[in-house]
Amino acid sequence: MCEDLLKRKFFYTPSFEIYGGVSGFYDFGPLGSAMKNNLEAYWRKHFILEEDMLELTCTCITLSDVLKTSGHVDKFEDYMVKDVKNGQCHRADKLICDAIDKIIKKKGKKMKADELAKYEKIAQDCENYSGD
Repeated sequence: MCEDLLKRKFFYTPSFEIYGGVSGFYDFGPLGSAMKNNLEAYWRKHFILEEDMLELTCTCITLSDVLKTSGHVDKFEDYMVKDVKNGQCHRADKLICDAIDKIIKKKGKKMKADELAKYEKIAQDCENYSGD
């Protein structure tokens, strides 16, 4: 409903929409452009002026060769699980890490060193686990 309003008021529209559109690319109308500029100005004020960081401008599009070389094409997959009560999807590795963190916070001081090391190793490696 909100999305329809934003499109009707021309905050944004999918790029190349009359040709079928391109997923993830959007054109901003006058209000959307103003909102985007205000957000960028606020971001710059905080991070560049107050945090003394440097600003870089880079391309928004990446070549497929870069993604292939970095491993994102062949290996990039996040195992997802669905909560049967509310229907929300979550990354399985994130849930494992969160559960391990809770265990360590709750029992960490009472654990033996080898048991604590085992849990820390699981938390460190859970992102690389297979579906099995």
